[in-house]
Amino acid sequence: MKMSYTYRAFISYSHKDKVFAVWLQKGIENYTIPTFLRNKYPHLPKDLKRSVFRDDEELSSASALSAVLEQALDTSACLIVICSADVVASKWVEKEIVYFKGSADKRPTYTVIAKGEAKDVMPKVLGDEVLAVDAQQGKKMALMKVIASLLDVPFADVWEREKREVKKKALIRLGIGLAFLLVLLYSLVQYNAISSNAELDSLHLNMSSIEYKLKRTKLSSDEVYTLQKRLQALKEMKKRKEDTLKWFGMVQTSLAKKAKKVYDAKGVDEALAILESEKSQLEDAEYAKKNILHAKLYIEKNDYKKADAFYEKAITIDESYANIYEYVLFLMQQNQTDKARVLLERLNAYDLNQEQKANVLNRLGIDYRKLKRLDEAEECYADALKLRKALAKENPDKYRLDLAWTYNNLGVLYKKIHELNASQKVHYKAFELRKELAKKDPKKYTFYVTCSMHNLGELYREMHDTQKAESFFKEAIKVRRKLIVSNPKKYMPSLANSLHELATLYVKTKRFEEAKVLYEEALTLRETLAKQNPQAFSNDLKKTREALQKLQHTEVLE
Repeated sequence: MKMSYTYRAFISYSHKDKVFAVWLQKGIENYTIPTFLRNKYPHLPKDLKRSVFRDDEELSSASALSAVLEQALDTSACLIVICSADVVASKWVEKEIVYFKGSADKRPTYTVIAKGEAKDVMPKVLGDEVLAVDAQQGKKMALMKVIASLLDVPFADVWEREKREVKKKALIRLGIGLAFLLVLLYSLVQYNAISSNAELDSLHLNMSSIEYKLKRTKLSSDEVYTLQKRLQALKEMKKRKEDTLKWFGMVQTSLAKKAKKVYDAKGVDEALAILESEKSQLEDAEYAKKNILHAKLYIEKNDYKKADAFYEKAITIDESYANIYEYVLFLMQQNQTDKARVLLERLNAYDLNQEQKANVLNRLGIDYRKLKRLDEAEECYADALKLRKALAKENPDKYRLDLAWTYNNLGVLYKKIHELNASQKVHYKAFELRKELAKKDPKKYTFYVTCSMHNLGELYREMHDTQKAESFFKEAIKVRRKLIVSNPKKYMPSLANSLHELATLYVKTKRFEEAKVLYEEALTLRETLAKQNPQAFSNDLKKTREALQKLQHTEVLE
């Protein structure tokens, strides 16, 4: 490469092929040039980091290339065109090719076919003097061909080294696999030492197996998605069983202990049969707990109607905070918000400790806000905030997340009543607390940080600060894209929401092309979610469809 060139390559592509373009750029820039190649060809660098230019932004409706793009094209040693049907239809890719080929300094152009037949996906302005690499025949080989061309060395030299690396990695994977089996056997022994529940042991083994496949096995995107969904379902089942076991530990009767042994060995139905074989004559606190244990077992069976009946019976016998609050959480999960609020208002009159009082007030604030009883909501949040500040001062690790949620809820309320400066202040407090927590435990708290980013994006959009709004939305989307890989079911709704809201911002600023791309991605996610759970996600899907239709109508008028 001549010293005057800043980049070894400029990647020209349709933004519908962005995933492929990112893969190619990372593949090139992450390639470490082996010592034997540098010894054989002394002109080679150690690596190709920061050697590729790829425009990461959608182009606007301007009629000519920007000065930034022209400068990047002028300072690139070659042009790589990613070919697909979308590229053929892209006027911007055509402009980049024409500009590059029009340079007095003749430089090579390479094409990489992402999808489709060569005759159908090669832009006509390219002509015939190009090196075509078909990634459909093997992405690894295609990448190595491109790298060999960029380094100006024989492909055979690059490919031989790659084959040796593949063999080496295979041996390493074999060793890791054997090590994993030993660890798995050890963990099962340890796990069995603390759990004798047969179904829980089976869940643990299945989860470990799926996690190993996801980490160590080469899978297609569909296979990864299927396994992730299965893993999430197993985690939910495990959580339910652990909750049931917790309540078995709280019911100290001989019958419950007998049912526990049967539950561990044979499962839910047999345990219920034993619990229901004897009717207690003493309707005391212990009997109330037994009814909640019944409810937990029916939740495992997905029989929520019977679970509700046992919760109702439990709080009729013993109206303690623990029993009522447990029922409130169940009702909220079942979207029975009116019934939950009545119970919360009853609890609010109880003589509770600081933590209990803060929990009740915070949840009441959420309900009052949804009912537009905004003064009452603000009063509840303010009282909860005072209590949680004191708790977080005494025990930061335990209560800082709760404190952050109350700040967050206040921020949402203040935005609703158009007190935007007050909303900004408390949203930033929530943001800072969550960032501190995420530094210590990223896996547990990173998602909460993205919630603050999203909320600040919505707030700044309301304040007409487009630059800050866009920045927060983009960062939330960036992090949520990473989170969705580990747990699609949990994070897909949030990613779709951020995509939709950023698209709405772009519409307001007349960046229609960028808005369209984001709406389309949000629509795809929400179609998947609505298919899985129509009741929960149909309204969101309708909202994005209508926004996209309105945008398309606007574009026609423009």
